[in-house]
Amino acid sequence: MFTEQDEGNGLLKTYWPAVRDRVSKIEPFFTALVDKLNPDEDFPLYIAYYPYGSIDADTQSTRFPDLNGGFFRLSDSNVPNDLTKNLGYSRNDTPLGMILDKQIECFVDLPNKKVTIPSFIYTPGKIFPFTQMLNKKNKRVYAPYGLLCSTAGARSTFMLSNIGCATNHAALQRDFKIKIPAPKSLYEHWHVFKEITSSKTLKCDWRCSVMYFSEKWIEKLHRDKSWIDLKQYLQEVAWEQCEYEINRIHYDIIFSIIQENRNLKPNPYLTDTAKHLFAIALGASPGYAPTIDNDSLPLDILQTVYIESYGLKKYIPTIFTSMHYNFEQNKHPIYYSLQNPSTLVFSPKSREISSTLTEMRELEHIMNIFLTELARDDGMCSAGSIMNKIAKQIKLHYFHNKLDSHNIVKSSSEIAISDSRFAYMISQQNSNASFACDGTFVRGCIKITSVLSKQPFQALNFSHW
Repeated sequence: MFTEQDEGNGLLKTYWPAVRDRVSKIEPFFTALVDKLNPDEDFPLYIAYYPYGSIDADTQSTRFPDLNGGFFRLSDSNVPNDLTKNLGYSRNDTPLGMILDKQIECFVDLPNKKVTIPSFIYTPGKIFPFTQMLNKKNKRVYAPYGLLCSTAGARSTFMLSNIGCATNHAALQRDFKIKIPAPKSLYEHWHVFKEITSSKTLKCDWRCSVMYFSEKWIEKLHRDKSWIDLKQYLQEVAWEQCEYEINRIHYDIIFSIIQENRNLKPNPYLTDTAKHLFAIALGASPGYAPTIDNDSLPLDILQTVYIESYGLKKYIPTIFTSMHYNFEQNKHPIYYSLQNPSTLVFSPKSREISSTLTEMRELEHIMNIFLTELARDDGMCSAGSIMNKIAKQIKLHYFHNKLDSHNIVKSSSEIAISDSRFAYMISQQNSNASFACDGTFVRGCIKITSVLSKQPFQALNFSHW
């Protein structure tokens, strides 16, 4: 079920000296701390190589790749004693791990609602989960079971343009022997992407690699004082990752007080959306953005397939994936769409018949009030606090493909003017292709950008600000 020869496939058993240079490139501080401890062969590590779209953990436990392209769990009856001994501490959970290459998305899947809610995007150097390390003495289990899953690469992904044409999709079915029908919603795009990249015709070599720590590492972190620096580092990383959630209750109170003071009685669904936009802007919740590399999925393969096999000629094959935003560093914007809701709560709409355009105008009004109040230095979020800072440094722009007579919501055709990622295309043979301004996602899209961004916004008219 595992090997000690690294061929970039299945599950590899290894040790710190063999992997430390690889880790050093993505987490040098962590590497320096481990080097001081000099763990020997009593501290094995396991590197799992997951192909795109494979479920590495579901609502039951972690799934490990074997050398034959399949998967197994530690609870399986035929698991070798070596794995039971070293990783058995996570038999019904997930062992402490670090992403070495590509990405993993943790998400909540709601198939009945045709919605996937991205929870966290783990990129190279990210460590997860911290339950085994931080909850050793606490008998209470707060983490819910039966809710979260994770997959290698992006799960919350979709093509901006329509790819639901049955005739064109039939060409994909013929060329790559896929059986899944043409997607009818953004939710279904991932299923098609996964089946395409799994096709034996393509022989896609995209792999996400995850390094799992054996139980000996966990025991030392808890019992050996010489490991205190490494433990403290991991605790600080864990705290940083959950600090927003710890303070969410305070933010909810502040938002409620603002609504009462300003006599704001909005649609509860839009209030939830407004709060979620702040979480996206803070990087606490993932938003969406056009991808221009292969970190989250095999972009080059998918774009080539949709140009050459599907026959996508009119539009650029722009693919969106979920990502965390850093308003202090990111030069490019982050996006959210009312057409692809991923809020963490599901308050009902108070007016089911209202149009998306009407909801966009109401949302703009709500956000303007929240931003104004939070930006006050004498307000509930004092000057220097993260909420005060972000209220001063972000701008929101609203887009729809229909004309807004109030001139609050701009034409979705203008989004691509200020974001070069929409023009990314692996093949230049389709040079006449254009931005899919009528795509589902941009028919009710909010763009979040920082005033520190270097992006050229002069081509757009945001006079209503």
